[in-house]
Amino acid sequence: MNEAATNGQSSAPDGAGAALLMERRRQGLSLGDISRQLKLSVRQVEALERDDYSGFTSPVFVHGFIRNYAKLINLDPVPLIRAADRILNPPAPAIEPVAEDARPLVVPRRRIAVVPAVSAGAAVAIVVAVAVLIAIRSGPEPAPEEPVIAAIEQAARPKEPAPAAKSVSAQPVARPAGGNPAAAESGERATLRMVFDQESWVEIKDRNGDTIFGQLSPAGSRRSVSGDPPFEVVVGNAAGVRLTYRDETVDLSAHTQVDVARLTLK
Repeated sequence: MNEAATNGQSSAPDGAGAALLMERRRQGLSLGDISRQLKLSVRQVEALERDDYSGFTSPVFVHGFIRNYAKLINLDPVPLIRAADRILNPPAPAIEPVAEDARPLVVPRRRIAVVPAVSAGAAVAIVVAVAVLIAIRSGPEPAPEEPVIAAIEQAARPKEPAPAAKSVSAQPVARPAGGNPAAAESGERATLRMVFDQESWVEIKDRNGDTIFGQLSPAGSRRSVSGDPPFEVVVGNAAGVRLTYRDETVDLSAHTQVDVARLTLK
């Protein structure tokens, strides 16, 4: 690769996909050539060259595929991964301050005349007086006032509050860790230990298909993950990872294709 091409790809001005596409065409390689050597579909290769990462499960896989693609065509993967991260994690838009002239106009509310509330005693007296007046005007034999007064007093009497329901203290329900009762009762949990001699990415799923580990780890770091087996494990840059399971070293080379190891640990 000439010096001009190297300098042009170091900063990936148009994104990782444009740099990969340009160098592939410069070397006279087809999509099928890249697809066969990376063990990816043609659509996945096209997506990488378009900077379209919506079809990939996580940024960890995007980093790994870009790294393998870049190594295949002799490009530096670091600036390409950084360019991809700018698409995967775009910066938050800046919030512009609101000018004083743009503050919302506050319209004063109209004053509403407030009528003082009538007390319950005054209301009862008014109702009784009206009832007596109606009875006098209706004829020489007024209707008895006792039932009317009793009904009014009963309506004006404050209601007794309903007895509060007895509170029942809820007993905490013990739930097994990991959301798998059978695994918790049997105590069937296992631990994977990883030592990263080189920068590598790893994804681990437990028996329920939940991702319990998925990240890019730097060289010199160590990771330990516990969960319910069997585990589905994908290791990128597998040559730079030492994996131990149930106190035994796992040979990743037997499960590696194009620098990516895929295996199931029971």
